[in-house]
Amino acid sequence: MRVLFLVLLSGAMMAGLSQTSAQAPPTPETDPNAPVYVVGYIDVMPSAKNSIISAFKQFRDACRKEEGNVRCEVVQRLEQPNQFVTLQIWKDKKSLDAHANSPAATALRDKLRPVLESPYDERLHRGLSVAPPQPTPSGRPTYVITHVDVIPPRADDAVALLGELADATRKEPANNRFEVLQQTNRANHFSVVELWPNRKVFETRAASPGVIQFRSQLQPMVGALYDQRLYKILD
Repeated sequence: MRVLFLVLLSGAMMAGLSQTSAQAPPTPETDPNAPVYVVGYIDVMPSAKNSIISAFKQFRDACRKEEGNVRCEVVQRLEQPNQFVTLQIWKDKKSLDAHANSPAATALRDKLRPVLESPYDERLHRGLSVAPPQPTPSGRPTYVITHVDVIPPRADDAVALLGELADATRKEPANNRFEVLQQTNRANHFSVVELWPNRKVFETRAASPGVIQFRSQLQPMVGALYDQRLYKILD
């Protein structure tokens, strides 16, 4: 009987530990007041890459005036200029839901529909490792957006590793922004948003020993290619 009691006690303790370790930080789903980070990938037909820019600018300017918007940017990929990304922060899920039905969002969807090369891919995130939002810098900085996909059993390891990279990178004088975002519906998927004064500064930093070490440590965890893309901001 004593042996059975110890076995049951041990099982209860392990169950409690499992529940504790499984508790995730707040997300827009678990906390309606949590900020929502949106990364939206939009690929248009190459022939429409220039004509659609005005629609993106109108959307961006209107988005910034909406209640609850913290940041709204649109960037264009350097290597493939028919690919765009929207970067938004909303103070809570309620604000984002209201924006989804706003005139600005509706107008952009209507203008994009005839020229889309693939479906609009919008991903919602929580801020995993972020600094207070700063104004969009002037000039022609280089935006770097990386999608990191790790195998589910290594998600916690990736969280720790990405957090260490974020802390180290923000200490670099040339860095304007480094945000690690975690998808709300897939905890093993992350978006990393970086902002550098120019491409040369980013490439120098990408070849640094610290970043190379990070990539080496991350490699055993990844479930897909390390998808890193460079962009410029729409004026």
